[in-house]
Amino acid sequence: MTEPAAVRPLDWLDLPALHRVRARGLCLHAEVAFTRGPQTLQTALLDMLTPGRPTHTLVAPGSNGGEPTAIGQILQREASGPARLTFLGPAEALAHASGSRLLDALSQAAGRRGAHNLIADVDEHSPAFECLRLAGFAIYARQRIWRHDAQPAPAPRGGGNLWRPETAADGSALQALLANLIPGLVQQVETIPARYRRGFVYWDEDELRGYLDVERGPLGTWLQPYLHPAVETIDPLLAALVRELDGRAGRPMYVCVRSYQGWMSGPLTRFGFEACADQAVMVRRLAAVERAAERVARPALERHPEPTAPIARIGK
Repeated sequence: MTEPAAVRPLDWLDLPALHRVRARGLCLHAEVAFTRGPQTLQTALLDMLTPGRPTHTLVAPGSNGGEPTAIGQILQREASGPARLTFLGPAEALAHASGSRLLDALSQAAGRRGAHNLIADVDEHSPAFECLRLAGFAIYARQRIWRHDAQPAPAPRGGGNLWRPETAADGSALQALLANLIPGLVQQVETIPARYRRGFVYWDEDELRGYLDVERGPLGTWLQPYLHPAVETIDPLLAALVRELDGRAGRPMYVCVRSYQGWMSGPLTRFGFEACADQAVMVRRLAAVERAAERVARPALERHPEPTAPIARIGK
């Protein structure tokens, strides 16, 4: 039997294969899936033309025994942050050796880029979930995606604009808020960046009580909320949020609620949001911290101390 070809970077000769699988693949990064979709063709072409981009695309050639050619892509926005598995196609490749080889190669590529973790968002009831688990991925969080279709928003009760755009001056308070709200297990995988992105903050009585990580795309607006449980104005906050972000170019709004912020489900339902996806957030560890014992010499304990001053003998 002929040995399968090695996994390699995408080449111009792979464009026909990429065109065939782009509609049959899995987008395993929820934010990208709901804002842009699996735009692997566009980003893969940019990868070949512009080295150093945050995305990286690899190809695992199939075999003449019916094993499909698999194409996968990772995204790493920060040099020291985790990598995200954004695309793998075709979906059935996960059940073949080509899919396993591709996952291993993508993990190695992410590790060479400085990532310690490779993350994938997947429906826990899909065949891909079991394939990823067998490939070394494990659940570390769960999330529900809520959708709000563009429509005229009600006026926020209480008046005033409760949210304002994030600025550099919010940095230290934002770090403290996220460190207190995000469980330690999640922080081990998704390290809190020194500076977040183009989000919105909510201050109440000189304390930062809420943050919204915002990403916009042609398919919709993505929101990742971080609200302190002490917040009592959740309905006015949601009203102000919808008024600020909804209805832009007729695109829907998606809110990602992690299990540790599950108390937001009730207010979102009251405000017309509908649950559209339940996902497991999985991680494959790429590096582990090893603690090595180091011998430290302590002369005072290992031998008798030498006298540091002459000893005078006193005669009679």
